[in-house]
Amino acid sequence: MSEYYAMAKSVDELILEAMEKRKIIVFDYSGEEEVGYHTREVEPWCYGVHKDTGNHVLRAYQIAGYSESGYPSEMPFWRIDRLDRMRNVQLTERDIRANSPPHYNPDDSDMSKIFKSLPK
Repeated sequence: MSEYYAMAKSVDELILEAMEKRKIIVFDYSGEEEVGYHTREVEPWCYGVHKDTGNHVLRAYQIAGYSESGYPSEMPFWRIDRLDRMRNVQLTERDIRANSPPHYNPDDSDMSKIFKSLPK
């Protein structure tokens, strides 16, 4: 009898999978000033390394959920989320919009290295 163990996918793998399949993701996030985690729903557009901090980051278009720096009335809006502050990342069945949101740049100037970006 053979046994196998399913390895949980890393946040990084889930982000790349969501981008490849063009799916919206949901995750819990804890920002700098926030106490605890809050749920966010985003379209992942660009994933790479932040040019100043060296953190792995996701340039995402937030469409729902909590943000200390933005208010629900201002959604949707762009943000950069650090992968090390995310947990419970899940792909949804919903697709990312066909055309990129306003002001999107696949060659994100806040990133020193880009692992994956979606076309405009």
